[in-house]
Amino acid sequence: MFYKIPIKSEIFNQCFLIVLFSFSLANFSCNYRSFETNKTVSNQTVENEIPPFERDLQTMRTANFDFIYVFRRNDGGAFDTEDRKYLRANAPRETNRFISTDDGKAFIAGSSYKFTAENLETLGKRFNIEDYSAKKEEMKEAAK
Repeated sequence: MFYKIPIKSEIFNQCFLIVLFSFSLANFSCNYRSFETNKTVSNQTVENEIPPFERDLQTMRTANFDFIYVFRRNDGGAFDTEDRKYLRANAPRETNRFISTDDGKAFIAGSSYKFTAENLETLGKRFNIEDYSAKKEEMKEAAK
């Protein structure tokens, strides 16, 4: 009743190895994609935990600006068009970058050039100014 089909062991072994290799490759591919997806989600979770202000400030620091200033309105409100014009008009032309942060309630200025006392005095009439400059931090450490 049972028919014996002669199987050449060499051909059978080769086919078996090809099928085994194919399944292994498919399994590896699926696991790799799963790993990459989990890694991306994990990085996004960490980034989402950092407050926007801290993330933007870190962006300025990694851009290697020597001078970093944060401007906030005295009343704590969001910047309007007039505030932005005033800030840009009274900041040195050499200011390299401005970033709006904290839902428009703060601007971070990054520059390779120090703001003059006159600039800071004029801007201080309208805004609270925080100095996060690298040079300032280096001077504090040298004084210790």
